[in-house]
Amino acid sequence: MARISKSKAAKFNAHTLQKLQDAVEIDPEVDLTTKLPSRYSARLTKMRRVVQSDNVPKVTPKDEDIRAFLRASDSVEIVFSLSEAVLNLLGIPRNTASTPNDLSERLVHVVQASEIIWKAPFARQKMVINCGHNIAVKAVRAMEDHTEYTTLKYIQQHKPSIPAPEPQGLVKMGDVSLIFMTHIPSNNLTDVWPSMDSAQKVSVKEQLSKILMDIRSLPYATGTPFGGVGGEGCKDIRRHLRRSDRPITTVSEFEDFLFTGPHPGGQIFVKFLRQLSPQDQPSSSAIVFTHGDLRPDNIVVKKENNEWIITGLLDWEYSGFYPEYYEAIKSTNCLGPYEENDWFLFLPDCISPTRYTHWWLLDRVRETRLV
Repeated sequence: MARISKSKAAKFNAHTLQKLQDAVEIDPEVDLTTKLPSRYSARLTKMRRVVQSDNVPKVTPKDEDIRAFLRASDSVEIVFSLSEAVLNLLGIPRNTASTPNDLSERLVHVVQASEIIWKAPFARQKMVINCGHNIAVKAVRAMEDHTEYTTLKYIQQHKPSIPAPEPQGLVKMGDVSLIFMTHIPSNNLTDVWPSMDSAQKVSVKEQLSKILMDIRSLPYATGTPFGGVGGEGCKDIRRHLRRSDRPITTVSEFEDFLFTGPHPGGQIFVKFLRQLSPQDQPSSSAIVFTHGDLRPDNIVVKKENNEWIITGLLDWEYSGFYPEYYEAIKSTNCLGPYEENDWFLFLPDCISPTRYTHWWLLDRVRETRLV
C-alpha cells in the first residue's frame, strides 16, 4: 500500500470515513451517499493532483534501490498508454487531452512513496512496487524490449481466462522503464510450498496443468517468427541471457540458436550433439505459447478451505511461441544435482521432462558448452 497517510487527500478521506462510520453507528441502514461531503470526487481529485514532493522519501544512488535513478527532471516517454486506473493514481483527470508537464514528478512521487514487494538480487536493476489501488509497477533498468508487456496485452485480448496481471501502461524515464499492471495480492508459491501436504501439492499441479494447457492452446501462425508476440525474437536465459539476432521460423533454426555459444570453437561437439536431435518426432516439433520462466517464484496462490488456489502467473519477460519441449527445459533451469525441493516432482505432465526426455537430456549436455 502506498504510504500517503500525510497527504491532504488522505486526511480528507480519513475525515470522510470517520463521518460515515459515525452515521452508520446512529443508523445502520443509512444511505451513505447522502453523507458524503459535497463535490466529494472533484475535491478529492483536486487534492490528489498536488504532488507533495516534500513528503516523498529520499532515495539516494548509494541505496540498493532502482528508485534512486528516477528523477523528476527526467522526460517521460509513454511507450504504452496509461490506463484510467493509473491516471487516477497519479491524480490526472481522465479527460486530460495532453500529457501534464509534471508527469515525471507525479510518477516519482507515487513510486518512491510506495511499498517494495519484490527485489531482484541486484535491486538497482529491477524491483516490483505495490502502489495501492490494485496497481503494481515493475521497474526495470536498461530494458531492451517489451516482451512482458506485449505478452500481457496478448493474453488479455486472446486468453483472458489465463490468470496473469492486466497491463496498465508502460513509460520510460531515463534508463528506467515502469511497467504498470494490476496487483495480485497473494502468497508466493515458494513461501508456502514447504508447508503443503501431498494432496495440496497434487492440487496445485492439476491447476497448473489446466492453466498451461490453456496457454498452449493459443494458435501459432505457421511461418511467423518464434519468440515474443511483438516481434522481439527468441531468448534463452541460463547463466546469461542470449537473444536471437535474426528471425527464427523452424525448429532446426531454433536448435541452431540454442547451440550458439558465447565462446568460439567446439563445432565437432555441436555436430555430434545435433546428430542426437530427435528430428523424426513430429509431436515434439509443435510450436506452442510458452511462459519461459515457470517456477514457484513466479506463481502466486491463496488458501481457500485448506486448498491452495493459483491466482496468477508472473514474470512473462521470456515468453512467446517456442517448440513445445522448451517449457520442459526451462522449468528445470534451477534444478541442481543435489536438489532437495520436490517441486520438480510435481511438474504438470504437459511440460514434464518425462514427456520430452530426449530433448531434455540433450539440452543438459548442451548446457555444458553454454555456461
